[in-house]
Amino acid sequence: MAQIRQKLAKVYIHSQDNGNDFGIIDHLAEVGYDVDFEVVDNGVGNKVISCEIYDAGGKERQ
Repeated sequence: MAQIRQKLAKVYIHSQDNGNDFGIIDHLAEVGYDVDFEVVDNGVGNKVISCEIYDAGGKERQ
């Protein structure tokens, strides 16, 4: 049987290229959320991370 993912939110993270941008995404994955993301460079030294957060079900969260 296929697992159904329920979309909970879509967020945009705007940041400079400092290497710490994925802390939020990593934390969401650690506590059981399914996260799809895409990174886009806006051409002026900043990144925009488009992030969709899903509840895949069947996992306990803290």
